[in-house]
Amino acid sequence: MDRIKKMLLLHVPTSICNFRCMYCYIAQRPVHYQGLQADMKFSPEQVAYALRPERIGGLAYMNLCADGETLLTKNFDLYVRALVERGHYAEIVTNLTITPMLEKILSWPADLRARTEFKCSFHYLELKKHGMLDLFADNVHKIWDAGASASVEVTPHDELVPYVDELKEFSLKNFGAFPHFTIARDDRTQGIDYLTSLPMQEYDRIWGSFDSDFWRYKKSVFGVKQTKFCYAGMWTAHINLATGNAQSCYRGYPMGNVFENPDAPFPERPTGHCKLAHCYNAHALLTFGCIPGSTPTRFGDNIRNRKTTYTVEGSWLQPALLSFFNTKLEENNKLLTPSQQKYYLALNKLQDVYIKLRHAAGRVKRFIIKKIARS
Repeated sequence: MDRIKKMLLLHVPTSICNFRCMYCYIAQRPVHYQGLQADMKFSPEQVAYALRPERIGGLAYMNLCADGETLLTKNFDLYVRALVERGHYAEIVTNLTITPMLEKILSWPADLRARTEFKCSFHYLELKKHGMLDLFADNVHKIWDAGASASVEVTPHDELVPYVDELKEFSLKNFGAFPHFTIARDDRTQGIDYLTSLPMQEYDRIWGSFDSDFWRYKKSVFGVKQTKFCYAGMWTAHINLATGNAQSCYRGYPMGNVFENPDAPFPERPTGHCKLAHCYNAHALLTFGCIPGSTPTRFGDNIRNRKTTYTVEGSWLQPALLSFFNTKLEENNKLLTPSQQKYYLALNKLQDVYIKLRHAAGRVKRFIIKKIARS
């Protein structure tokens, strides 16, 4: 049985999207929807070689997500295929409306499709507005029929509330189960608030009615500060797929460029004590075991899978992929000793001090330049 050794979060800097969801994290930021293709500095073969199992220590779960719609990225299929051919397992985040790119991926050999999962972002109102609901459902079935895996996920938002019954009916009819639910955070408040105007009791009543383990787990950790030692950066990396620049987590410590010197040891820089108010991606990072012992919840069974009669296997995920998604990083990696943990914590504190001093020096420099300009 294949087991996870690394979690690699591959950011695709493509900012093109055919939807305009009101709850989109990108749309909440000052600069968004630039309409830019990712400028890939490295070929699919170079990327796959740099992330080969022999270098990173084993097989990886690789999440590929763009700033816009992932499947609109030029030659995207070639990059994913090169990675999956190395034995890794890929999760592609998509609104599932770009059928030509989807069909390219579904034309791969069966063993590659079996290690590929699509996290299908079910933007119900956008799909309804554009007349694409049937297209979305048909593409989900194309994935299942091809022997790949598809998981349907909804981001709850206040505008969707009047359509709850309609959403349930459509989901049962087309997916054989309710969709899973995440939680939308408000990035305008540093991600510490729910993106809703509803009273919390009403918010829970409405979205909890979909009986999603994903929802229940995300609710249990949203706003909860993680204080135990986190191995993000040692067992994980957040990598810009276009440039190779990496950091330990979404807002973690820099790890350098992991594509430029592919024969050098893969860098490791554990986060240790997270500085964020709560783990933004806890449903993946914590369920895969970045903080040992933090939860018995499994990414495969609880976050991505549902039972259904619409597949031969009776579930949204293929057996081999589900088995891999149920393994944990903490079970397949060596833990640091207390003294090793202290070393990395001290190193990170020094880095924090250095960054603060550099920012202070920059402010002083700008102040002096302004003073000189006025004189």
